Amino acid sequence: MRTLNILSRGALLLLFSFGLTACFSDLDTEPIDTDVSRADVVYENPDAYEQVLAKLYAGLAVTGQTGATGSPDVAGIDEGASSYLRQLWSAQELPTDEAVVAWGDAGIQDFSQMNWTPSNPFLTALYSRLIYQVTLANEFIREASENRLAERGQTGEVAERIAVFRAEARFLRALSYYHALDLFRNVPFVTEEDGIGAFLPRQIQAGELFDYIESELLAIEPLMIDARMNEYGRADKAAVWMLLSKLYLNAEVYTGQAQYEKVLDYSQRVIDAGYELEPEYKNLYVADNDQSPESIFPVLFDGQSTLTFGGTTFLTHAPVGGSMDPADFGIDGGWGGLRTTSAFVEKFPSVSGGGIVVREPVDVATELPVLNVPGFYQGWDPTKDSTVLVATNPEMPDAYTGFIYFPESDDPEAYQFKVALGTWDNSFGAGEDGTVSADGGNFSVEGPGVYRAEVDLGAMTYNVYKVEFAVIGSATLNGWDGDDQSMTFNPTVGAFEITTPLTAGNEFKFRANDDWAVNYGDDGNDGTLEFNAGNIPVVNGGTYRIRLFLTSSKVYTYAIDIPASDARAQFYTEGQNLEINDIRQFTDGYAVTKYRNVTRDGVAGSDALYTDNDFMVFRLADAYLMYAEAALRTTAGDRELALNYVNRLRLRAYGSDAGNVRRSELTLPFIIDERAREMYWEGHRRQDLIRFGLYTGSDYLWPTKGGAPEGTAVPDFRRVYPIPSSDRAANPNLVQNEGY
Repeated sequence: MRTLNILSRGALLLLFSFGLTACFSDLDTEPIDTDVSRADVVYENPDAYEQVLAKLYAGLAVTGQTGATGSPDVAGIDEGASSYLRQLWSAQELPTDEAVVAWGDAGIQDFSQMNWTPSNPFLTALYSRLIYQVTLANEFIREASENRLAERGQTGEVAERIAVFRAEARFLRALSYYHALDLFRNVPFVTEEDGIGAFLPRQIQAGELFDYIESELLAIEPLMIDARMNEYGRADKAAVWMLLSKLYLNAEVYTGQAQYEKVLDYSQRVIDAGYELEPEYKNLYVADNDQSPESIFPVLFDGQSTLTFGGTTFLTHAPVGGSMDPADFGIDGGWGGLRTTSAFVEKFPSVSGGGIVVREPVDVATELPVLNVPGFYQGWDPTKDSTVLVATNPEMPDAYTGFIYFPESDDPEAYQFKVALGTWDNSFGAGEDGTVSADGGNFSVEGPGVYRAEVDLGAMTYNVYKVEFAVIGSATLNGWDGDDQSMTFNPTVGAFEITTPLTAGNEFKFRANDDWAVNYGDDGNDGTLEFNAGNIPVVNGGTYRIRLFLTSSKVYTYAIDIPASDARAQFYTEGQNLEINDIRQFTDGYAVTKYRNVTRDGVAGSDALYTDNDFMVFRLADAYLMYAEAALRTTAGDRELALNYVNRLRLRAYGSDAGNVRRSELTLPFIIDERAREMYWEGHRRQDLIRFGLYTGSDYLWPTKGGAPEGTAVPDFRRVYPIPSSDRAANPNLVQNEGY
């Protein structure tokens, strides 16, 4: 909640009367006072540079010149809704699984329905705000050039200090152009090099804009103050590194050319800069979060001096409604708007607790004979023993059994395999009438899934069939005589799994296809399974996650744990429905309690309407996750280090190592979900879903996607917003984005 000094309204009006129309004559911005026309009057005092720079920073937070209302920077929309951060947040969160809004303002529901048009007023306001911010930055950069300073006789230490301010202004301009690239791709383009006066700017294409942003950030990096050494709220080298990391992380989306190695470089620079995680996740967005060691580049808000209905005022008030007590959030009332969807809620464990009851044995040694299973699914490698069939019966040493997982694929050989004793010279395939032959063709299955294979090299016979496993027993919900409780195969961890209540003092087993022909128990209660063995006892009742590992081990194993509570799941559920039947009803959908205008000690902020909690544009956790994602997308990264970074976040989330993941679980599907759990409601989700190919199409559906209650496919052109109709009407140089 710290503040930067801001130039007086009169001096600002003087400056901006000269500069606001210098680049874009067609913006729908309010006219500025025209009493004076010379910027030299403002900059005669060298201290004015810092004050005007403060206005550039404040442009990310405030909406005008006289507080929350009265003299807006951008017209054509309610001033409170025209805030840079509020509009940016809405465009990045509302068309995703993380957020919905109950309000009926014209155009606001277009986000959830994903049916916006070029005339949408919110997109027009966002677009105008981005260009407005670029315009202000251009004017400051022009006036802070070496030539202008020399003309004013500002030299020596004064000039050196202003050169740093100028670099920061270039950073802020790069940030706005980055947002324009991400949201609109091909936008009007003007820099300080363009002449003063009204003209129609050219439209820059995404690839060229990417290159420009990159070149600007690389050029200013050595000019910026070192990481963690600048005044709080101002950009430094680490802010530049974070923006470069973001740019490179999404380079393939913007330009078609991946640059993940550069993500590794710049995110690691941030990680090495000395930032630390906020000890408790719940304190990331409290009223005194200016004390957080995790914050890299915040936008500052203060209840006494930053008067706005955008920013964290919006993010704190809008999610409060229903039976929620506004006083718990340090505010005078809720706006009954924002909630989340069940698809997002379900990314968190649904039960509390934590602890491992039965730990899955790893690398259990066995002397039993094995038969390798080369196939398309593992690269047709007869020496690879990641999946094997095992001869478990000493009386039948040539009879091998095991389980094979075939992932979904369009390749014609995807569901074919052979068996081999370690070499193609000693391999076998399918003969005629269910026989095995050394000269036989490939065995085959019908489609993806887990299959049990039984191959007898003595009798030269085989049997392969699909299996679905379940738990059954007196400890389960349906008992021994009821229906099996089906498990789901999770290819990420290579296990069938289920989360279910188990009752104390009772037992259960695993069995396949609702039949006792294939069942497993645990005679030694040691985590290893035996065919047709004893029941598995349940000592204490509770809700457990049970995993059954069959496809990657010579010895079948299982694990039982109580899913720990993820402290990042900050939801208000009392009186709220999980599912959204009516998006206009605040009580449909869980409310999110992430933003609170109270301090760590529970003291209310300085004002009950305007909040004190700052918004972190960049924070350390994002650097960890960017490194981890890039490490998985390229061979250049250290994946063990990536695992360490992810587990640092999960250690904070769970309060122990109960939530830590294993190397085998660190996959790209895990990363996109972990980014949601860690970074939700911070303006990243749309961008993340696009990068993972989940935003449009039907591969991932969430409630309200595409306007359908259960979600529906959305065309790919929706990955980019349209150029507003008003700007295209004013500037014939602008070509509309595809699909609009």
